[in-house]
Amino acid sequence: MNGYSDRINHALAFAAKYYGAVAPAGAGMDYLAHPANVAIILARYDCEQITIVAGILHHVLEEALPDQRNVLERKIADKFGPVALAVARDALEPKYDRRGGERAWQARKQEYLSQLATAEPRALDICVADEIHTCGSTMTALRRLGVEYLRAVSRAGSEQTIWWYRSMLEILAARSDWPQREMIAELRLMSADLVRSLRQKEVDL
Repeated sequence: MNGYSDRINHALAFAAKYYGAVAPAGAGMDYLAHPANVAIILARYDCEQITIVAGILHHVLEEALPDQRNVLERKIADKFGPVALAVARDALEPKYDRRGGERAWQARKQEYLSQLATAEPRALDICVADEIHTCGSTMTALRRLGVEYLRAVSRAGSEQTIWWYRSMLEILAARSDWPQREMIAELRLMSADLVRSLRQKEVDL
């Protein structure tokens, strides 16, 4: 892939407009920079341009309330094509219910695991890149800001976090049709570091 891509640049601009618009009050740069960081991780693993574009755009759809999704999906299909939209949709964590309420952490993670078992490989690339960045940024925040920041960055306790990463890694390891299996090693190391840190911080609390 060339050093510059108009499609990736366009996707980042689209995310800045629509993803930035739904940023929670007081959200820092980590939230706003998340799609770009996921794109960098995908590029580092030599993922296809369409995967990188879909990786950026999936954050826009994931944070959109149900009554906004159809409009955004039409815009994405029009600007980036139906394949980018399909891959982005396949990578979505089911965050909201039909009424727009945020779903319980455990319920949406359970459904997300079911999706990972059948999602197309490019969607798996996005999901894993997302988790790699989440692990890294959470670890950095805990080191920099201390134990007071723990509840702000994680709605799950250490046992739930262990369950989530263990379950996710088991499903990924079973996906023999996934070309980017080397991403598992990085996620395994980072998630283990995060779990150790969460356990220690909870003891400190």
